[in-house]
Amino acid sequence: MDPVSTERAERDERVTVLTFALEEKLYCVTATSITSVLGVTEDDSLVDADDPWNAGTVHVAGERIRVVDLPRVFGSSFETAARVDHPKLLVFSATDGDDRNYGWLVDGVDVTTDIHTASLEPPRIETRHVRGRLEIDEREVIWLDEQAIHG
Repeated sequence: MDPVSTERAERDERVTVLTFALEEKLYCVTATSITSVLGVTEDDSLVDADDPWNAGTVHVAGERIRVVDLPRVFGSSFETAARVDHPKLLVFSATDGDDRNYGWLVDGVDVTTDIHTASLEPPRIETRHVRGRLEIDEREVIWLDEQAIHG
């Protein structure tokens, strides 16, 4: 085995990711960072927020969740008219300085999948929010770095 292949094999980990959709693209995050996935029936106040990185706060089961509106952050359109009817909210275990959990508004949630980190390709453009790209079930998936987004 050549040195590069040996180093990659040594760094290879098996990680479970949760895939989700934004428009026609698939994204994923580490599944262990998610505490729940919630259906959102009323998102008007979130999608009309001035700052999609801090689209507001929702209260669920006594918890405060700070919402990042990912369709507006990563989507090809900032238009709220093109939104899905029943978005989902990924709730993370991470909290902000005000002890609110982070939540990402997404179009839809898919499944969890075990991947090998050695299959991760670098992002096509330089950004701190993307860990890389990989293929799951013959579809390209963009792995987002939740720590960088919450930072």
